[in-house]
Amino acid sequence: MKRKTILLIFATLLILVGVTIAIAAPPLKGAIFTTTEDGSIVNENVRYEAKEDVYLDGGPGPNAPPTAAGLPEGDYYFQVTDPSGKDLLSTDHISCRKVHVNEFGVIDFVYSGTNYIKYKGDWIPVPCQHNQGIDVDHSELGAITVQLYPYDDTPNKGGVYKAWMTPVENYAGDEDLTCSGKGPCNVNGENYEPGNYHGFIPAASKTDNYKVKARFIPPEITVRKFHDKNANGIWDAEDEEVTGWLVDYTDPNGLPDFLYTPETILAAVKGVYTFVEDQPAGTQQTASYLDGVATVPFPSQTVVVYVEGKNKETHEVIYGNVGLGEVTACKVYDRNGNGVVDDGEPGIAGWKMQLWGGGFMIAEGFTGAEGCVTFSGLLPGVYTVVEIMPIGDWVATGPTSQTFTIVSSLDGYEPGVNQFTATFTNYCRKYADFDTKGYWHNKNGLAELTEDDRDYVNGLPPYSSPSSYFGAGDEPFDGLFSDGTPVAAAFNNDGSPIWGAGTWQAEVSHFLVDANAGGDPREQLAQQLLAFIFNSRHRLDDPGAVIELPGGGTDTAANIIQEAIDAWNSTDAGWQNDMQELLNALNEDDSVPYIPFNPCPVVYPPPV
Repeated sequence: MKRKTILLIFATLLILVGVTIAIAAPPLKGAIFTTTEDGSIVNENVRYEAKEDVYLDGGPGPNAPPTAAGLPEGDYYFQVTDPSGKDLLSTDHISCRKVHVNEFGVIDFVYSGTNYIKYKGDWIPVPCQHNQGIDVDHSELGAITVQLYPYDDTPNKGGVYKAWMTPVENYAGDEDLTCSGKGPCNVNGENYEPGNYHGFIPAASKTDNYKVKARFIPPEITVRKFHDKNANGIWDAEDEEVTGWLVDYTDPNGLPDFLYTPETILAAVKGVYTFVEDQPAGTQQTASYLDGVATVPFPSQTVVVYVEGKNKETHEVIYGNVGLGEVTACKVYDRNGNGVVDDGEPGIAGWKMQLWGGGFMIAEGFTGAEGCVTFSGLLPGVYTVVEIMPIGDWVATGPTSQTFTIVSSLDGYEPGVNQFTATFTNYCRKYADFDTKGYWHNKNGLAELTEDDRDYVNGLPPYSSPSSYFGAGDEPFDGLFSDGTPVAAAFNNDGSPIWGAGTWQAEVSHFLVDANAGGDPREQLAQQLLAFIFNSRHRLDDPGAVIELPGGGTDTAANIIQEAIDAWNSTDAGWQNDMQELLNALNEDDSVPYIPFNPCPVVYPPPV
C-alpha cells in the first residue's frame, strides 16, 4: 500500500476518535512592508524617529513588479515582535490587530476590536482600533496604511523590530482570549514555541524588519543583480544592473521571505542568512559573489551569509545572469519546387539538423511531427544551423545552412525575445512508369481500374455526355448505349477476349482504340487524356504531384488535366493537337520525373 494511502487512512481514524490534526498551510503569497502614514516611504533603510511613525502596508514593495506582491484577498491579523520573533511586543488584544485585504491585494480596512486593561485591580474590556492613513501610491485601489503602535520597545540594541501578518484562518493562537477578574492575563496572547510565534506560523505569514533610531546600527545585507551580457561571470562596465529580480531568503530563525533586486534588508538576528535567486526560463546564472569574493561552487543560486551581529556590519550578495536564446530549425516539403513556403506545404518529420558554433557541432536533432526541432538554452554567440540530406533523390530548393547571432537580452526579471527560426525547403524526385492508351485498353490495364476511376472520368466534360466521334459506345462509360443496348465485348486484335459485353470496362476499352475516322482532334485528345488520368491516379501519389514536362518546365497533373479539358471544350484545333501530343509523350514515357505530392520517407544511413 502506498505511503500516501496509509497516511490518509490513519488521519481518518484519528478524526473518528476525536483527534484533531493540524494541516500545514501553503506558503502565503504577496508581501508586506513598513512605511510612513501616507505610504510615501518604502525603504527598509529608513530609521524611524519613533515607534508611532511606523505604519503597515501590503502589496508591491520596492522594485517589485506592480502585480507581483499582492496579498490574497481576505482578513488578516498583524503583530510586532523583536527580530527573532520570540518576544511579542504588541501590547493590545489580537482582535484590535485585524485588517482586510481587498481583491487588488492591498489593505483597505481596519476592524475595531476589544482590548483589556487593568482598572482598580480588575480587567475591563475597552474598544480598540488602530489608526490608519491613505496610501498615496495605490489610493485608487482603496489602499490604506495601518499604524503598528501600540507596542513595547525592542530588546534589540539596534532598535530593530519585526512586523508580521497572517490570514485569520491560519492564526494558531486564541482569538477568543478574554481577561477578567484580578488574575494574570497575557492580553496580547504572547506564547512562543518553536514553529509558532505567538499564533503566527512562519510559512503562513509575511514579515518585514524595520528600525527605530538607536545608537547601534544593525547589520545589513544588500542583494544586487547584473546583466552579464557576455556571460564571462564579471560585472563589466557595459553590464547594467537588473531591477526586479526575485530572490528568496531565510533568516537564522528559519523565517522565509523574498525581495526584488536591488534591495537591502536588515540582518538584526545574528546567524546564517540563506539567499536563493530565482532562475526563470530563458536565463542562465553566470556569477555569484559574497562581499566581492566568488562563491564556491561558482556560480551558485544559493549564497550563505553569516552575520556576526556587529555594529555597522554590512554584506553584499551579487548575482549575474545572462539571457539565453533558441533557434528552431524547420523543414518544409516544397511541393512545387519553387523555393518558397506556400500555403498547405507540410513540414517533414525525422529530418536531421545540426547546430554549429565556434567551429564545432554543438547539438544534433531530428524534426518532429510538425517538421521543426528547437535548440534552446543558447548563450550569446554566432550559430549556424545545417540541414543534413537523407538518402534518396532529395533536392534542396534553398540554402542548406543558415547563421544567426544571439545577443543576451533581459527585460528586468524576464528574458527578452531572442528566438530565431531557420526554414529549409526541399522536395524529393521520383520517376513514374506511365502507360499508353493501348495498355489501359487491354485486360491488364482495365483490371487496375476502379469504380472511383469510372465515376471520376464520367464527371468530366469529355466523357459526361455522348460525343459525335465514338461509334462503339457512347459516354458516360456505363456499358450501355443511350437506348439501353449493351456495348459489345472487347477483344484484342488476335481475337482474345478483354472484357465482357455490357460492362463499363468494355466501353472504356472500345473508346481508347476507337478509330478517328472523322479526323476530329478532340477524339485523340480525349483518348490521350483518359490514359493520362489513369496514369495520374495509379502511377502518382496524388494528382497534385508536379510533373517535369518534356519540353521543360513543370506543372501538376491536376493542372495538365484541366488544361486538356479546356482545350477539348474550345474550338482551337491547334491547341487540341498540342495538348494531345504532350499527353501522348507523357503516356509513352516509362520514367516520368515528378515531385510527389506527399514527402518521401526520410532515411539516413545507420551510424558507423
